[in-house]
Amino acid sequence: MPVAETQYFALLRSALWDTPLVLEGEVEWNTVMKFAKHQATNVLLSNKALQMTGSNRPSDSMLSEMQSAMRINLMNHLQLQRILVSAVKLLQEHNIDPVLLKGFGLAMLYPNPDLRQFGDIDLYVGLGDFHEACKILRTLPGCYNWREEEDAGRHYNIEFGQYPMEVHRVSAELSGRKDSAIYKSIEREGLYEKAQRVDFEGLGLKIPSKEFMVFYTFFHAWNHFLTTGVGWRQISDVAVTLHAYHGQLDIDKLYQWIVSMRLMKPWQTFGYLMVNNLGLSEDEMPFYSASCQRRASKLYSRIMAEGNFRRTNRFKRNKPKGAGMKKLHSFVGIFVSFFQLADLFPSQAFHAMCTDLKTGFRKKFQKK
Repeated sequence: MPVAETQYFALLRSALWDTPLVLEGEVEWNTVMKFAKHQATNVLLSNKALQMTGSNRPSDSMLSEMQSAMRINLMNHLQLQRILVSAVKLLQEHNIDPVLLKGFGLAMLYPNPDLRQFGDIDLYVGLGDFHEACKILRTLPGCYNWREEEDAGRHYNIEFGQYPMEVHRVSAELSGRKDSAIYKSIEREGLYEKAQRVDFEGLGLKIPSKEFMVFYTFFHAWNHFLTTGVGWRQISDVAVTLHAYHGQLDIDKLYQWIVSMRLMKPWQTFGYLMVNNLGLSEDEMPFYSASCQRRASKLYSRIMAEGNFRRTNRFKRNKPKGAGMKKLHSFVGIFVSFFQLADLFPSQAFHAMCTDLKTGFRKKFQKK
């Protein structure tokens, strides 16, 4: 591993676990912080860098840039916190008890919650309360929306200036009927039957069950990998969640969910990176396997190249005009996605291709 990458992970591990920082050699700060920005972990690393003394400290100009990034992140948190509390209070007054997904729910598990970077609020209200919740939340001061909720997919977007809130009718959408049914069962248990209630700024706030927090955080990272590119921020979320809930999880339940969704190979491959790059203890990584080292090495290269939301997919960008050409483009895209994924996870790639083909043909015949 190049020196700058070794230094990047040393800083990231120290930030994630709040442990003493051990760095070898002169820090290549420009390269290290380029990695950090690409992976959406620059605030975590900036906090560590500002605590350093001696010759390995960054330059004054870089320290100033780090302070600015941390200040902006803190202001984002304060604004999002204000919006979240107002939204949840208003919904609860109307007998709707939303569940907080991601965001602050994950940040609370970090050693310093203010250092986790995120820019929106995800509130799950479910299918039954979805339209009423959207109607209620549109009365909040300063909000505006881009479209009616009838046109929304899995969530409806409400904007508060530069701060978006996603109101979820479902926590995830899957194309295959069988996978969708399995996931709905997992969702029902994690978000309804066994949801947790925590104190958040004096507010009783619902967050998912501990098992669902782990599963969903990984599932979210996995879907980013499949679509927009995954960064070390999302993988760090999984590691921190596993660490925070170590010894409190129903491991059999987690195993059942991962296997039922055909995700054990991806889970173990991401887990290998969490243990060997992020420093998560093997004891805290359920179903850890060192046998996937070769696959993990390929995954590592993809993550370093793609980063957080930065996948370059020319095929998806260059969509043609015309209904017929768009259909052909979508059909070819199924096979392009297959070959992109098959190098790492062949069985998952084959299953995804079959599911997408079945779904496409089913929609075609339903229209007729």
